[in-house]
Amino acid sequence: MSIHFSQLFWGLLLVILDFSINGIDLLADGVGYLIVAAGCRGLSQLSKKFETARMFCFALGVLWLLGFAVRGDFAILYGLVTMVVNCAMIWRLLGGIGEFAKSRQRQDLADRASNRRVAYVAIMVSTSLLAVAMQGSQNVGPLAI
Repeated sequence: MSIHFSQLFWGLLLVILDFSINGIDLLADGVGYLIVAAGCRGLSQLSKKFETARMFCFALGVLWLLGFAVRGDFAILYGLVTMVVNCAMIWRLLGGIGEFAKSRQRQDLADRASNRRVAYVAIMVSTSLLAVAMQGSQNVGPLAI
């Protein structure tokens, strides 16, 4: 079981870290999503939420591939869809971790997982709304979110 949690860690780390040279990402997010999906598969017997998170990981892998073809006006829609699927994946992933913690009589960890999933979604939504609000503003410099 610890190997599956390790897969979650390393997969998410691979997704979070962005090292690029001339616009080419050296750490492929799609591979990270597949590693997280493998971890979720191994943990799916603990909670069905891991199975749902696994499906979202596959969707994110496909979206990552589609991202290479997205240009122009579709980029905003693509970013929104990716953010929603990402939030859903993290929500289910942390929900599964919370259920696992409860089954081990670790209510403190279950509460942390619950709080972190709410915080994650709130941060993602607020930064996305901020980016959309600033879109096209002449007074704001470039912002990397």
